[in-house]
Amino acid sequence: MAAPWTIEQVSGMAPDTASIAAGRKLASAAKWQRLGQTERLIWGEIRGSGSTPYQTCIDTAGPAFKCSCPSRKFPCKHSLGLALAHAASASAFATDAPPQWVAEWLDKREARSEREARGKTKTAEPVDPATAQRRAVAQAKRRDQREEKMQAGLDELQRWLADTLRQGLARTMEQESWDHMAARLVDAQIPGLARWLRRCQEARYGSEQWQGTALQALSRLQLILDACQRRETLPEPVRADLDELLGIPLAKETVLTQPGVADIWRVMGKWTSDTDRLQVQRTWLRGERTQRWALLLDFAVAGAVLPITPPEGVGIEGELAFYPATWPVRALLKTQQGIEPAQPNAMIAAGDGLDGLYRTYAERLAATPWLERIPAALRDLTPVKVDEHWLLIDAAHRQIPLAPHFPLRWELLAMGGGAPVQLFGEWDGDAFFPLTIADGARLQGFHALHMELS
Repeated sequence: MAAPWTIEQVSGMAPDTASIAAGRKLASAAKWQRLGQTERLIWGEIRGSGSTPYQTCIDTAGPAFKCSCPSRKFPCKHSLGLALAHAASASAFATDAPPQWVAEWLDKREARSEREARGKTKTAEPVDPATAQRRAVAQAKRRDQREEKMQAGLDELQRWLADTLRQGLARTMEQESWDHMAARLVDAQIPGLARWLRRCQEARYGSEQWQGTALQALSRLQLILDACQRRETLPEPVRADLDELLGIPLAKETVLTQPGVADIWRVMGKWTSDTDRLQVQRTWLRGERTQRWALLLDFAVAGAVLPITPPEGVGIEGELAFYPATWPVRALLKTQQGIEPAQPNAMIAAGDGLDGLYRTYAERLAATPWLERIPAALRDLTPVKVDEHWLLIDAAHRQIPLAPHFPLRWELLAMGGGAPVQLFGEWDGDAFFPLTIADGARLQGFHALHMELS
């Protein structure tokens, strides 16, 4: 019997809000014909606009989806509806052997996986010295070509930044100039700096005092450019931070060779964002014994399905391998032994006050001047709205602003009801973006709530 996903997990896989809304209309097992499941698969047939039912199947190990409908969305509403029906009533799915069309699809997937595995094995096989030398020369040539392109992009960005500051921010905040420079950085294979440049541009929409915010962001951009010129002389952890920011990838295989850190890693919060036709899923974890933070980053092109992570509060018993950094926090799941039930008290126990937040951020920023955000579990903060400002206030009447792009401000205000709440989220030095709230005896993830309300 396949383990059912939660409604929140299914919602997170939807390509858009219209698809999940349409999927909910098909979430009743009564609407489906011939529902079935195995330990890995769930399938069903449902009447469509044609004379024959649509055949829908999900491989939960992928996840992967197959539907005979003509929709170009992935997953389609039928796949989402089938997953929601299984989440609501897994017992309605028979445990029979899969029909032929399901077995054929699974056979094709397994055959493709075998071909890919053979390709990797063939690549890893020993080669003669001459072939190895040719590959090394070709790899070095590609590396040199990329470094040349990157250096040209960095030089052009330095000239553009100098011109921007010389002409004045008010004259140079036109959209076209910034878009052209960002596109040039992508062409130069520095996608990380392109994203940073767009953050600088977005600063002008943050508040009426946008000039100071934009100038601060551009100053940090100059700091990154200075570090790039001294990249070869930087300490190894700082260079690793810089490479990640620039978008220079480190192979997962390399990271997984690092010693693993064993613990029960509690899911504290997660969020998915879309940037430049790329989906980015951030999942924050905290070790029960080590009290260490960890971040799982997953990427998928627009329309693809991101990996499914457990709900907030659930514990992953296993080992994490951490990427090298001055503050190693990004990690990969190296081994997994099991899943522990959700414990809302884990977030409350990790909670700190504003003094702890400021102290931790100052320490991390001193080590990594281009730090984007840190995780923070905060206790006893009251959400309030004062005029047009959204704030979190502690018992001493100190306040921090909510991130202006946080989409559930009214919902957070209603959940608080004028009383202090326990929150987990991200702090970027200026504002707090909530990801999870401890709501009584349970945790409520704001991303899942956002998808549901949308």
